[in-house]
Amino acid sequence: MPRILAPHKSGLHRLACKSDICLALYKSLLRESTRVGAAIESPAVTKTLQSLIRFRFHRDRKLLSPSQIANGIKAGHGSLSLLRECTTKSGDALHKLSQTLEQVTLQAESISAYRAELASRWKPPPPRRHAHLENLRRVASKANHISTPESPRIFQHPRPISELKSGIRKVPNLILAQGVPLLKYPGPTPVLMNRVLKNKILWGVRKWAQHQDISEKIQHGEWEDEWDIILAREQGITESDEAANGNGQVGRWGEQAEKGGEETSSVINMHFVNPKRYSIGNEKNNNQPPSRFVPRATRVSWTLALRQVDRQLEQAVQARGRQYAELGDKYWQVVLKERELKERERREKKHARRMARKQATSIFGTAERDGPVSSVSSGFI
Repeated sequence: MPRILAPHKSGLHRLACKSDICLALYKSLLRESTRVGAAIESPAVTKTLQSLIRFRFHRDRKLLSPSQIANGIKAGHGSLSLLRECTTKSGDALHKLSQTLEQVTLQAESISAYRAELASRWKPPPPRRHAHLENLRRVASKANHISTPESPRIFQHPRPISELKSGIRKVPNLILAQGVPLLKYPGPTPVLMNRVLKNKILWGVRKWAQHQDISEKIQHGEWEDEWDIILAREQGITESDEAANGNGQVGRWGEQAEKGGEETSSVINMHFVNPKRYSIGNEKNNNQPPSRFVPRATRVSWTLALRQVDRQLEQAVQARGRQYAELGDKYWQVVLKERELKERERREKKHARRMARKQATSIFGTAERDGPVSSVSSGFI
């Protein structure tokens, strides 16, 4: 039977209603501000009120706290009542409205003076901070974020030597930390990498602790199964599938674990014979007398349920291991490409030095063929 929804107890429903109320309140305030200006024959007051209303609603548009939203709606209704009284040219309402506008004007002037004072005290940052500030602007720009979850930045290597900040190519090493593959670059390990590594290791520790806890409970499950067999054999008492489902679907898990997901051909029901005895019947043939022993396939098995949970933990650990293996293969490809590119750059630099020496030698040999250098021209006396 579906649950009965109480709208006044639903947070989503209440927030939706509050958004509609805010929109209606916003339109009503703008409408009344126009009427106030027409009543006192002052278009400037209408523009001022409408600008204040738009500013306030635009400022509070991101409020998520129900209490703050309720307080804002309450204040808005109070302002709406004041504007409606001003429309009737009530002296008290007009006096209160004028005081409110004066306070808002004084507050705006004080804020403007404070900002002007701060602007007069501002000094440009020193030249040594320019590079850091430029880096902050570049990082804040989303257009420069080339790393995405589908294409992490680590797999976008190797890069040309011109794109490296240091100008020196550092080849990483592939290491395993508690089974977690990592690319270790020369130098200190970043704090973020240590944090991620710690979280991954703690996940494995928690799974191992859960496995140990379940292993201890399996022994208790075996004792429970033995007791159920004794009750079924001696007293004819067993538990139906419906009762097992009510206790967390333990019986269904046990049957699936033992039979590989195949459903049994009959359903075992339980009903009272007398206040202290149960009778087991088959839905297909209720005329037959109840049996004294219940087959294992139709019993609730605590052991099989716990082993099923343990198997799920094992599958989760194996899936994480396969993920780490795939990640390690990708990391190893990055290492190979970095090594290959560094070796290529080393050969190119070596070839460039060799060509520079050869060119210098050829220039010196040409100068010797032109003629001997005199001692006077060489500076020797």
